[in-house]
This record gives sequence, structure tokens and C-alpha cells, in this order.
Amino acid sequence: MYTHSDALTMLFGFLENLNALIKSVQEQQESAKKQAMDLYNLGEFTHAEAFLKIPACAGDAAAQFALGEIFRRRDKKVTDEKKRDKTVIEEAKKWYALAAAQNHVYALMRLADEDSLKNAKALAQTAADGGSGEAMLQMYELTNDIEWLKKSADANFQEGQYLLARRYDKDETLITDAVTRRTTVNTLLEKAANAGFSKAMLWYGNRPPVSNDKAAKRQWLEKRTQLNDVNAVLDYGYALAFDYTDEEDADEYGFERDVVKGYGLVWLVVDTTREFLQYDTARTNLEEIGKGMTAAQIQAAIAFAQEWKSIHVSMSEYRLTYNEDR
Repeated sequence: MYTHSDALTMLFGFLENLNALIKSVQEQQESAKKQAMDLYNLGEFTHAEAFLKIPACAGDAAAQFALGEIFRRRDKKVTDEKKRDKTVIEEAKKWYALAAAQNHVYALMRLADEDSLKNAKALAQTAADGGSGEAMLQMYELTNDIEWLKKSADANFQEGQYLLARRYDKDETLITDAVTRRTTVNTLLEKAANAGFSKAMLWYGNRPPVSNDKAAKRQWLEKRTQLNDVNAVLDYGYALAFDYTDEEDADEYGFERDVVKGYGLVWLVVDTTREFLQYDTARTNLEEIGKGMTAAQIQAAIAFAQEWKSIHVSMSEYRLTYNEDR
């Protein structure tokens, strides 16, 4: 016959096992979410979809929004209206709706019905009043009022600075004086670039006066590469691997050639991606680079790439959050 003490011991043992099980499930969900978001940020949407459904079904709003984005992008790829699959659009809306129910502002904006936009604006306004630069950018997206974009940039929100620079660059009526416009764009890009915004680094490094200075261009490419921006990693790999001395193409960076590191970085991009826009070209170039290498050099290059992967953040495209690249 069990004593009261025996029953309590069994109960505590059961609770400990239950807590351990709950912790294990939570850890698995977090691991799945990280893997899913890494794939999503890299643009590996097909591969990311299955992983995203684990945290999304568990109620994670960011994963739900990401799934909505995957299906929206899939629908956008179909240019022939007759071939569009309505189920894809409905699937996107389903995930947006689940994220929107948790007050995910971007999901509400994607739904774009009257009530959703009203709710998004109220949420963004409240956060903007509290000083959020991201919310100020959301208000810009909702109203197309450039004053909100200026406020976002003034709040040192890097994406806001980048988008304001792009707006000024595209619409010359906003700053009619060419010198002032160029200086303003450069200042915004420099701020965002120095704060670590990869797209700003790319643009700033390819605009005069920086673009006229090989040393400065090298530095900005190296900084983007350290962020593991997939495009930067590939460009850096090419810059190191190819011998430009007998080529018509100018060496725009002036790096000292290192075919082992160059091959390793291009190999890393090819090994990590499948849906990357430059994947096929990168694979072809990798084969070309490898023709002039020994087996030992290739082995060393792959070891370098694996070490690089272990000490850097996950590779990413560093896409804009909401505003399409155009």
C-alpha cells in the first residue's frame, strides 16, 4: 500500500518528466524555427516551407508571415493569369491571417482589406509614437507619406535610411539640385552602411567617391562578406579566385589572389544554396576555377569553407522586410 510520501514522490517524478518533455519539444520547435528562418532568409523557399510549418503550426507569428510570403512569391512567379492557382493565393492568405490575428503589422498589410489596414495603421501609429523607427517605416508603407520615411531615417532605422536614399535617387523632384541630392543619398547610405545594413554597404561601395577607391571598395566588400551576405561571399570568392592579369575584365577590387580561399567561398555558396539566382553560374565558375587546382588545394578550400561556415552567422540574402526590391 502506497503511503502519502510515496504518492508525492511519484507525482513529483511525473512532473519532472513532463517538464523535461515540454522543454524538449520547445527546444525542437526553436531549432526548427531557426533552421526554417535561416533557409527563408537565404531565399531557399522550397526547402524552408516544410521547416516553417512546425513553428507556424505552433503559433509563431514570424513563421506564419514567412509562409505567407513564400506562397505570395510563388503566385507572383506565374505571369500568365490563366495558369494561376487560386489555392496558392488562399494558402498565403491563411498564413497571413494567422499572423495578423497576433497583431503582426506586415501580415495585416499583406491582407490589405479595410479592417486589416485600419488595424495595422493603429498598431504602427502607437509604436511610432513610442519612437520605433520600424513602425515609422510601416506608416510610410501604409500612407506613402515621405515624411514618415524621413522620421524613420532620423530615428536611425537602417532600412528606413536605405529606402529614403532610394526614394531620393529615383525621384529627382524631391531634391532638385543634383549635388545636394547626391550628397544626401550618400550620407543616408553611409549611416546605414556603418550600422551594418548590407544593402546600403553594397550601394555605398559602388557610388562615387567610394567606387573610385579600390581600397575602400575592398573594405566594404569584406564587411558584407563577414555578414555572410550570399552575394558578397560569391563576389569575394570570384575576386580571390580569378586571375585578372590576362583578362579583359578589370579587377575592380585589387585583392591579392588566393585561389584556395576563393574556391572555398564559391564552393560554400554552391553547397548552401539551390534557389539562388546565380546558382547555375556559380557552379559553372566553380568547375572552371577547379580546373587549375590540385586535389590537395581543393580539399584545403573545402576545409576553409567549412571553417568559415562554423564561425559566421548563417548565410542570407538580406532582403528588405516588406518593400520589394525594384
